[in-house]
Amino acid sequence: MKRFRRIALRSAAVALILLLILFAVVGWFGSEHMVSPPRRALQDYHREILAQPDAYGLKIESYTGIGQTPCLLVTPSQQPGKAEKSRILRAELEKRGVAIPIWGEQTGTVVLLYGHGGRKEDHLPICERFCAAGFRCILIDLPGQGDHPALCSTFGVREAALVEKLFDEASSRFAFMPAPAFLFGVSQGGAIALQTAARNPGKWQGVASIATFSSLDRPVLRSTEEMTPNCLHFCCPLAALSVSCGTRLRAGFWPANVRPVEAAAKLSLPTFIAHGDQDPYIGIDQAREIFAAIPASKKQFRVVEGADHNHVLSKGSHALYADLCQFFLEAADPAQAAVERTE
Repeated sequence: MKRFRRIALRSAAVALILLLILFAVVGWFGSEHMVSPPRRALQDYHREILAQPDAYGLKIESYTGIGQTPCLLVTPSQQPGKAEKSRILRAELEKRGVAIPIWGEQTGTVVLLYGHGGRKEDHLPICERFCAAGFRCILIDLPGQGDHPALCSTFGVREAALVEKLFDEASSRFAFMPAPAFLFGVSQGGAIALQTAARNPGKWQGVASIATFSSLDRPVLRSTEEMTPNCLHFCCPLAALSVSCGTRLRAGFWPANVRPVEAAAKLSLPTFIAHGDQDPYIGIDQAREIFAAIPASKKQFRVVEGADHNHVLSKGSHALYADLCQFFLEAADPAQAAVERTE
């Protein structure tokens, strides 16, 4: 009997050790993907726009900002070619009766922040619309992604201060007025945009966040569930904790402490929130939580029907881009800014 008990105890100890090793491996590699995702190479459509920016209504200038941050300053072309998306955007705004500047004029600045694992060039097609509405755009490679030399991203913990400094530096370097200025971000970028705005709301005239989580620990848990069979979902909270521990060791922060919903509660500036109603990764309930937390009366909530996490902008199509540009243009003129609106 004692022999069987010893065997059972040893077996249990071995199983526990193996389980701990498994969760340590999950945590280490899961956190690596989170804070140091694979670097995305330039895509063909990036190269096409960079090679002939005038054809897309753009002028593009590459430079290196503080912290060796690769950046692009994108402005409206004075000699636009076909610029199909730009012309569609301007036509839509004119149809709505929105006053837009003469093509080529720059009436404000938008800082664009991309989603997890992306790179600054991903937002060049968005610049086609924003520049057509009269905005210069600043695109930056975030730490741990794109061509940025830093190894780890922190989802806004350190990036929020960096964005502020990069904007101030660009304003000085390229001699443009620091106001009106806006923040725009998708997913991870939206979280950074909200946190940046909350640091100094008076610095920005508006912020737009697309498909953003309310608290980073929630998509971490969701990621573990996606990679785990349903019968083992009871293990997911422990796996998510392991990833969080790995993140703390690698990058110095806990995912649960990255809470855009708390940043939203500090915002007094016009805010635009958009989310797909078919997002299985970051549910639309998180966007509603962020929107409800915003104390500002000048806020808008846009539901993009049928859109999952990665296709909010494409599913929203020309109408959503026009909504965003109209929001920025109205926010630049406080007398014109819309009051709270949901749809």
